[in-house]
Amino acid sequence: MKTPDTASESGPTFRQWLSGVDDDQLSRIIDNRPDTAWPLPPGIGALAARLQLRASVARSTTGLTALQLVVLEAAASLGGELHPISAPDVVELVIERLNTTGRSLSVTPATVTRTLGELMDRALIYGDDDQLRVTTEAMSSLPANWQLLPDPGGTAGHLDEDTARAHIDDLSPRERRILDTLVSSGGFGLSKDAAPDADPKRPVPRLIDAGLLLRVDSRTVKMPALVRGILDGTGVAPQPLLPSPRCGGDGGDDLVADPPAQRRADDEGAAAGLEVVRLMRRLITALGAHPAPCLKEGGIGVRTLTRLARDLDCNEITVNRLICLGISSGLLGRGEPDPPPANDPGGDLLAPTTAADTWLATGLATRWAALLAGWARSTWAHWRTGRTDARGRSIHLLSSATEHQGLPDVRALVMAQFVRPPEGIPLRGVELDEDLRFTAPVPASRIRPSTVDEIVAEACWIGALAHDTATTPLRALSREVSPTPGTPGPALLTATSSVTPAPVDTLIAQGDMTVLAPGPLEPELESELTLAADIESAGLASVFRITENSIRRALDAGRSGTDIRSLLEQHTMGALPQNIVYLISDVSRRHGALRGGPALCYLRCDDEALLLQVSQAPGAQKVALRLVAPTVAIAQAPLIQVLDALRADGFQPVAESATGASLDLRKRPARVGAEPQPPQPSAAGDGVQTREVVAAVRRGEAAQDAARKGRTATDDTGRVVQGARALGILQAAARSNQTVTLGFVDNHGQAGYLRITPVMVSGGQVDAVDEATGETRRFLLHRITEVILEDS
Repeated sequence: MKTPDTASESGPTFRQWLSGVDDDQLSRIIDNRPDTAWPLPPGIGALAARLQLRASVARSTTGLTALQLVVLEAAASLGGELHPISAPDVVELVIERLNTTGRSLSVTPATVTRTLGELMDRALIYGDDDQLRVTTEAMSSLPANWQLLPDPGGTAGHLDEDTARAHIDDLSPRERRILDTLVSSGGFGLSKDAAPDADPKRPVPRLIDAGLLLRVDSRTVKMPALVRGILDGTGVAPQPLLPSPRCGGDGGDDLVADPPAQRRADDEGAAAGLEVVRLMRRLITALGAHPAPCLKEGGIGVRTLTRLARDLDCNEITVNRLICLGISSGLLGRGEPDPPPANDPGGDLLAPTTAADTWLATGLATRWAALLAGWARSTWAHWRTGRTDARGRSIHLLSSATEHQGLPDVRALVMAQFVRPPEGIPLRGVELDEDLRFTAPVPASRIRPSTVDEIVAEACWIGALAHDTATTPLRALSREVSPTPGTPGPALLTATSSVTPAPVDTLIAQGDMTVLAPGPLEPELESELTLAADIESAGLASVFRITENSIRRALDAGRSGTDIRSLLEQHTMGALPQNIVYLISDVSRRHGALRGGPALCYLRCDDEALLLQVSQAPGAQKVALRLVAPTVAIAQAPLIQVLDALRADGFQPVAESATGASLDLRKRPARVGAEPQPPQPSAAGDGVQTREVVAAVRRGEAAQDAARKGRTATDDTGRVVQGARALGILQAAARSNQTVTLGFVDNHGQAGYLRITPVMVSGGQVDAVDEATGETRRFLLHRITEVILEDS
């Protein structure tokens, strides 16, 4: 017996409504719900099923604004989940409820009507104006006890915070226990005293009369959101239903971009970002020379962090940020470094990765862009370091307790609020909180205020924010999807290059042994100058100081006095001060008196007395050094060990090659393999063109309609073939390169339809190109149910 169609009484079903929308609205639905578009749905039925899945609906409701959620709640409160409702009723209810909070003036009926359309474009509400329904799972996907729609009018509806707190303070112990029980149980309760004719002296009627409870029916009471917020400590701040003026709310149309303010923000952001680049370079150098040991659980100990803070001349918070940033950018990793340190403690060590060398060789703008891209996807909540976990144990940096997989999404949500105002327009703290709770109230309800503060502080530290304003690189980062996770894309590289000062190759040497770099240096010049001088003041304009130790460091690295002097003379404006020239000459003259070579190994020196003194030093005994001639000595240790031993005794030997040229025998920096990076968060349907999805759905639906009508090869139209004729038609389509719609059954027994172009038909199988994806697929002939030819 056929079931009668009741669509006319209860409104169209979700599938019926979806099949009746035009291509434009279907495109908007797919754009708003991209997770339902891949793999390509074979028809309207499959798309409708995906749109009603709990996981997909939850993803959609998570992205709703506060006003959209209020309208959705209003539709559900009218019974839209059970029976059709009308759009005017929803509009009326929303405006009526907002009247109780004094916010109806900012939200007009036209705004509510437009919001209803936005919910239909997300397939969370469907139908027409007279017969609207709320999609299954829409309300169930929201957090427990979720409510933004104000409570009904009456005493509770007009209850303000001060009055509510006064009533709560005056409660008897029994009345307070009732409220505390309702808070822990979700805000709803059953009681026979909920009836209108109950004894008014009983606790529940007294609470209803005070406005601390609402009567739902004769047996059910509900706690107002205002009262629940006071009792559970979640707060009672009024929920914004429109964005702030700076982000498009009332009065926002008057805001225009402020180019001078944007330039100031970009300049300060660039200064902060390049300082992070400088510190990251120093951290890579420090860990390359001395990899840091990791704890058993993978964390970094307090002593290690203290040592690194001392080496980098910064505080431990900065070190924590740098290490997490290095890990997320692929510049640092944990493992067994190559080469291993001399005093290898065993276990994993924190050391630079092989990618760090490539990063060090790039320009400043590229290095900053790489750090910004790594920061955007970092999952490390470094601010948890030093706290205690549930078991009372201290939390260490890079331990599992400091990792939060959802942090990139939280960071993107917070930064999106700063990008919304026009260029140069700041977003203050109160406005940030309001816009977060309006733009995405569901995620915002799960974010701790301290986390938002830490994200904002970190953004200022790395140069994404300055003066509460989004810098140009942040704006580029927010709209860019890099092809490689953690790698800066072209838009971000262009943005950092546009605000980073051009590198300079000119130095200003001064008589007080300082060298001023009036701007960021070229990578090669920066590396050489850092080797020969100590940085005294960092920034866009840096100050270096030349000392005896810094010159000796360059000489130990294989540079000669002539090399150091030539470098400074080539890049210095004017003449190099005489005192700098004298210092370089004096140190290099004394430094190169001893010459060593790899003969396992030898030392030579023109000064016989000096070589005799060396042979009697304590370090010479350790490496078995002995004289073989007045000016030559040999040792039974590698040259690098001999040089280190003699330097420990206060001598300054240098290494030489077989031709007498100076050698750089510094230990190769340790490197580890890059840590595996988590996948780039993205919607499941990214990359799928909406028009292709709509076309695929329409084709599949048409093919299924044809199959339901039972058209065969003997049909008068001759456009659908089944059985033996399908083989011949597919072969002909392959020869003529013609596109057909193929009906088939997959390995799981599910029927489907695809638009394909056959390439080869042989051996009981068909190789064809899927027109929607461009991929080549193989179909077995016995699984093909029909072939639908394209109309001529």
